[in-house]
This record gives sequence, structure tokens and C-alpha cells, in this order.
Amino acid sequence: MKFKLPVSLLLTGILSGSLIGCSSSSDNGTNGVAENSDVTTNEMYWVAPERIACQGIVPMQCLVVNQVIDGKVSEWQLFYNDIAGFEFVPGSFYKLSVAKSEVANPAADASSSSYTLISEVDKTPRHYAPHTMLTENRKWNLKQLVGLGNVNPVILEQPANITISGDRLSGFSGCNNMFGQVQYLFEDEKLQNTLLKLGPVGSTLMACADPNANAVEQKLQQALGVVNAIQVQWPFLNMYQNDELMIQFVAEDWD
Repeated sequence: MKFKLPVSLLLTGILSGSLIGCSSSSDNGTNGVAENSDVTTNEMYWVAPERIACQGIVPMQCLVVNQVIDGKVSEWQLFYNDIAGFEFVPGSFYKLSVAKSEVANPAADASSSSYTLISEVDKTPRHYAPHTMLTENRKWNLKQLVGLGNVNPVILEQPANITISGDRLSGFSGCNNMFGQVQYLFEDEKLQNTLLKLGPVGSTLMACADPNANAVEQKLQQALGVVNAIQVQWPFLNMYQNDELMIQFVAEDWD
């Protein structure tokens, strides 16, 4: 599954060649801060679990970062610089305290900023909101699903449902029980700040006699394979592919 990033942001990066910085920086023996730095500020970033291809001076692999300002995250964006002292290993969200230094006289093809790791504050494959509603005790029943045509998932004798919490996904897809892994998840109130990647969904192998239930099951498992963003707007749990709503669940316990 491709990494989620807003189309407008990708186009901006391609056209301008810069969003945060524009080329690599390196430690020059002064604790990672360039000798000709004028101003240094401390900043906090979340770093996403995957790099993505980007175009700076040359084609490269960019980090994707989300700046924390006054305790709130901003929006995922490409990061063209290196962070001196930071060793990125795919698969986890990192929360980093970073020193940003403005370079007084950068080379013509170099960034005007350099970045140095102060500390690694957090590292986790999944970041749930402090008061998350995604708990192992909450079941979400399927309300709508893209691609079903005239089939209404609400009328099934047993509703399709999902429970998502920690690193696990489980539920019922229409005819069979299903299960899978939450590879990474970043939860936030704003859709553009969330990220989601689920592992392959497995299921039991019961025959599906009800054609409506069979249609729901096939489409639900397909959609779970492509969603890359998640948002809880109580009582609904919404899953998106980029900005398109693919699946909507409603909390079984909401009333």
C-alpha cells in the first residue's frame, strides 16, 4: 500500500523541490550545528514509519514529518533534510526533539536550515490519542461501505463489525470471522494528521449462502486492504483511502 500524503502536498514538493529544507546536511564537528549558524531553535516532530520517494536537487527518499506546536500536531509533510544524529529505522513513529539552526551563508544548492537531534522522546509502531475510543472492548458495526451498489450492509441478519485496538484487528465480515494486524496507526482529530496501515486480513472459511452477506464480506476485506487514514467522529469510526471515505462503522454501544 502506498504511503498516504495529500495530493496537493505532493504536487507542491515536486514543483518547488522543498517543503522542509531542500538538501542533506551533515555534522561538521560542532555537535551537528553548522559553524555559520546564526539562530537555533528547538522543535518537536513526529516522524512517520516510512520514507517516500521525493524530488529535491536529485531524486531521494524523504522522511515524512508532523511538527508538534503547543502540544498539537500540524500536518504530515515531506522533510528534505537529514537530522544529524538520528538513525531512522522503518516501522515506528518517532517523536523527536530537534535543534533547527539557520545557516547564515548556505551554498547555492544547500538548505538554509540544518537539523540536529536533541533527544528521541518516543518510538512506537502505533500512536493512539490520549482518550482514544479504539479499545478492545468496543465493537463497531458496519454502516456503509464503498462499492456495494444497492446492497445495504445494515440489513444483514448479523451485522459485519470490527474491533481495533493496540496491534490487533478482529471482527465479523458478513459470513466469517476475520482477524489481522494493525501495522501502524497515528490517531488525531484532524483527518490529514492521521495515518493507518493494516496487515493482510485473514478469516475463517465458512461458505456464504446469503448473496448480500457475501458481497459485504468481499468488499469489506478489499477495502481494509487499501485504507490509509482513520478518524473517530463519535459515534462513527471512518476509514479513508486518502480523502475518500471507504468504510464507516458505528459504535455498538453509542446509545
